Amino acid sequence: MSRTTTATTKTKALQRSGSIILSPPKRRKLSEDVTSSHPIDRPSEKEMWEWTMTSAAVAKCCVRDALTMSECSEGWFSFDFFWLGNVPCRKIEICGIVVGIQVLEKKVLYTGCKVDDGTEVIDLVHIPQRPPRPKVSDKNAPPESLPPLRPICWIGGVVKAKGKVQRKHETRVMIVDEISSSTLDVELAHWKAVRELHETRYNSSEPFVIPVATNVPETPRKSQNKVTDVQTPSVISVSSRRTIPTPSTIVSSPIVITSSPIKPKFDPQSPPKLRHPSRLRSQNLTDTAFRLYVKHFVDNAPGDTPRHDSDSDEDLEELYKASRPYTSQILDTPTKSRARSCDDSTPRSGARKTPNPSTSTSTTGKPCQGFTLSYLRRVPELSLIATRVVKQHAKILEKKARDSQSTSKSSSAQPTKCVKLDRAGLAVRKKRLFQWAICKLLREGSIVLWDGPTRPCPEYDTYGNANASMLWKYSSSSSAENSLFSNAGNLTRNDDDEMELSDPEPEEEAYISTKPELLVPSVTEALKALALAPPVQVMKRNELIGGSTKKEILAYLRRDDRWAFIGDWNVAEALEYMNWASLAWCVGERWMLTQ
Repeated sequence: MSRTTTATTKTKALQRSGSIILSPPKRRKLSEDVTSSHPIDRPSEKEMWEWTMTSAAVAKCCVRDALTMSECSEGWFSFDFFWLGNVPCRKIEICGIVVGIQVLEKKVLYTGCKVDDGTEVIDLVHIPQRPPRPKVSDKNAPPESLPPLRPICWIGGVVKAKGKVQRKHETRVMIVDEISSSTLDVELAHWKAVRELHETRYNSSEPFVIPVATNVPETPRKSQNKVTDVQTPSVISVSSRRTIPTPSTIVSSPIVITSSPIKPKFDPQSPPKLRHPSRLRSQNLTDTAFRLYVKHFVDNAPGDTPRHDSDSDEDLEELYKASRPYTSQILDTPTKSRARSCDDSTPRSGARKTPNPSTSTSTTGKPCQGFTLSYLRRVPELSLIATRVVKQHAKILEKKARDSQSTSKSSSAQPTKCVKLDRAGLAVRKKRLFQWAICKLLREGSIVLWDGPTRPCPEYDTYGNANASMLWKYSSSSSAENSLFSNAGNLTRNDDDEMELSDPEPEEEAYISTKPELLVPSVTEALKALALAPPVQVMKRNELIGGSTKKEILAYLRRDDRWAFIGDWNVAEALEYMNWASLAWCVGERWMLTQ
């Protein structure tokens, strides 16, 4: 009996123990699953919208992400922030190459920040802070115009920008809060960070949760004390103005301050726009203003087809290889340039014996074409401002004559006659004004004589270059700009006082802007020649480290009469351009070629 009872009790114990072991673990596992899969409260749209206002919500992305982000269309916060995959954002951070710049009166429009991988192009609208206006002591004095805005970077340069994405018509633009010039290394690091964010955060299947702010100081005083140990006082003053200082803003602030404007200025850029001559006030119609307009056109005029066509091509270095006497006709006798141009004794005729190059190119690959006096006189904008300047001078002389006669005490003074310019007198004074401006530009080194291909003068006194609209600022609206430019060619031809221009001379003097690219072949030749100086001249130098100074290069260039009026600033710009293009480098104050 005892064995039977014991066996039964063991069987019951095994059955009981099986039921106890199997069921509780299942219940515990279910309870753990339930607690772990408990849904986290998703933030409301208002909370997400408030979070997008903070500096931690700035999303690094590429330009395509900024243009393809979905808009929030739910609730009363519709279209006020966007969804970058799974993350809401209003402000983004991009890094790319500038492909266009348009400087307006109150803002700078960077036409596109195009990334090298070819994603998309977006417009960056930057409104920089202007300096305060100086206090005017005389209330009747005309207000002084503020200096024009200067972009932070030029075309071809890399920029890094933070700002708000905003809708504009059928596309989107970026209102820039912070922008600074950057490098290609920073751009590559930005692409890598964006790719990692797409894999880990933007394309995540988990619902968005507002991250908890970490490493944020409790009070602004603690953050300022930390900054004082690392940064300079100039950086501290900038970072202390911000409301929420974070490590990202502290690191990015020196980039904005210490950006160098030297290298980007040689990159291709959109030309600045001057006010159209028809919009100038009477007080601005001066000889100096006309000279600045001529210089602006010569520096930034779009290219035309060259006049001389030939099968042979020559380089600028061969064109300026020989150092020869070269004098300007317009500098000697401006009023007799027409008679002296046909003289065989001038250096012009000797230079024309050699075949002219068909397309002389600069270091940038663009054809170099010279400007003649006949060509400049047929530009409608330059002809218009010349007419207005001459008439303004006539008005001033007439007013002075009236004032002098009214103050005279002689009773036999005759009444002042009305001074009116006839067609011939207006044409003569306009031509003298053009010649005066060219002489001034030659003597200050802004232009030099040119014996290469020239721009052909248009027939029938018309100017057919439609690309010249990029040089003039008509109005703020594009419609008014197009309407004004369509009539710009008729501004001078419809004037009754205008006289038909004479035919251009076959051997007329030509001029070209003294740009750094133009001086590169001559400066290269000067550096080579100075490096091969005799030992006697080398021993006279104070430093025997090689290379040549700017003064030595300038003295060598001025041996040629073509460069007789250039200044040390022209040589300095050419050397900076060669340093940027890795053609030369500087050791101390001496320059040497890299090859």
